[in-house]
Amino acid sequence: MINSAVRGVVISALTTALALFPAMAAHAEGKDKGNDIEKVTLTGVNVLDTMPDYVEAGDSWVTHLKLYSVKKKQLRYAGDAESECSAVKASADELTAQCTRVLRLKKGKLTLSDMITYKPDKPVTAKTGIIGGTGHYRSAYGDGYITLEGNRVHLTLNIDE
Repeated sequence: MINSAVRGVVISALTTALALFPAMAAHAEGKDKGNDIEKVTLTGVNVLDTMPDYVEAGDSWVTHLKLYSVKKKQLRYAGDAESECSAVKASADELTAQCTRVLRLKKGKLTLSDMITYKPDKPVTAKTGIIGGTGHYRSAYGDGYITLEGNRVHLTLNIDE
C-alpha cells in the first residue's frame, strides 16, 4: 500500500503536470502559427515519357517535364522535373502507381511522393507529399495536389519550412 507521503508527492507531480500541459500545448500551436507557407503553382509539359503502352504491376517508367509558372499574366519557364513511377496495380480500366518526382527550380529542388490512380483518357487529381528539398527548399515539407491531363501536369504545392 502507498503511504500518505508518497501519495502526496505523486498527486502534487500530477497536478503540476496537468496544470502546465495546456500552456505547453498552446506554445506548440503558437510556434506553428509563425510558419510561412509558400504556395507554388506550376504547369508541366511532357518532353519524354517512357510509360509502356501496356502496363503490368511492377513496371516502371520515367517522365521528363518542362515546368512553367504564371507571373504577371505571362507563362514563364520555371525549371524542369523528372518523375519515376512504378505500377502497383494494373487492370484494363485503371492503373495505380507510386511516383517520386524531383522538381528542379531556380531556388532549389523539391522532392514529391504520391500514389496516383489513372483512368484511361480522363484527367486525374491526387494528393502529393513534399518529402524534401535543397537550396531554398532544404528544410521543406508539406503537401499539395497534382493533376494529370493528357501531356500536361498541374501542381499546386503548399511548402512549409
